[in-house]
Amino acid sequence: MNIKHILVPTDFSPFSDLALQIASSLQEKFNARVTVLHVLTPLEAETLTAQPGNPWENVVLQIQNTMIKEVEKNAPSLPRESVNLEVVVGDPAEEIARFAEENGADLIVMGTHGRTGLAGILLGSVTVGVIRKTCIPVMVVKCPEN
Repeated sequence: MNIKHILVPTDFSPFSDLALQIASSLQEKFNARVTVLHVLTPLEAETLTAQPGNPWENVVLQIQNTMIKEVEKNAPSLPRESVNLEVVVGDPAEEIARFAEENGADLIVMGTHGRTGLAGILLGSVTVGVIRKTCIPVMVVKCPEN
């Protein structure tokens, strides 16, 4: 498998941090480009842009600045020119799968909380949703139990 484009969805959690670290290692091995993607739900986007003086462009810039800090913290060796930062609105699982397919991702690396049982059923799982919605390989990473 030749990996040229790695998609790393982030929700800015420790699980996403670990996914970014692993994607950085893979980027180095395959000389791939990396896209870090954050998905806002429609309600989140509406709430953020409803604040006076906070147009969509400012929201995206603020999120991208946070993404830059996450990349610098978790993947300092990742060449800046190989990283794209994207923000989209929609259902997270659907948007991750759609973005990956439309942008030619070869691999999706994403963290998971690893919930099981009733909590996993009630809360749903973006990771499971992505796996169900795409044929692109998904590498799922989970933080070790503390």
